[in-house]
Amino acid sequence: MSDSIEPRRVDPWRFAGGFLEKVLSAAIPAQPAWSEIPWTPVTKPLAESRVALLSTAGISMRGDAPFDMELERRRPTRGDPSWRRLRADASAADVEVNHLHIDTGYIERDLNVALPVDRLREFAAAGGVGSLAPSHYSIMGYQGSDPSSLVEESAPAIAEAMRSEEVDLALLAPV
Repeated sequence: MSDSIEPRRVDPWRFAGGFLEKVLSAAIPAQPAWSEIPWTPVTKPLAESRVALLSTAGISMRGDAPFDMELERRRPTRGDPSWRRLRADASAADVEVNHLHIDTGYIERDLNVALPVDRLREFAAAGGVGSLAPSHYSIMGYQGSDPSSLVEESAPAIAEAMRSEEVDLALLAPV
């Protein structure tokens, strides 16, 4: 058995169904082919791991710069590629959601729809994970035809922030 990890293919249409895949994929410009996905094996038990969340809902702390929805209005095929740091103790009252491509009302009623902080806190309290990271993170998931800024700038910056907070596992909360 080899120590190398087999490359994995991500099927972006897995839950969409054939009809939606056909209609939507025809409307989306060709995406660059990523040579590999940087899967990293889990190296410590979950009950000892520090965990952070990463949401694609465009969530920011109240008082921080919101995600740029004007860019979305001017160019509906382009989302704000920047990222926001969210306090681990944030509640729905502490955050704003700025995203034109999703119904933010669900998130305003229950933050856990897009950032399952309460569930993660409960899991940590029950010993299921070692601890919560001091911060969670959010991006605007819809990047349209050009995800390069997100991939080349925001993703490495988020990864570095997580490294500095000694995060062992990041859980993606896509919307």
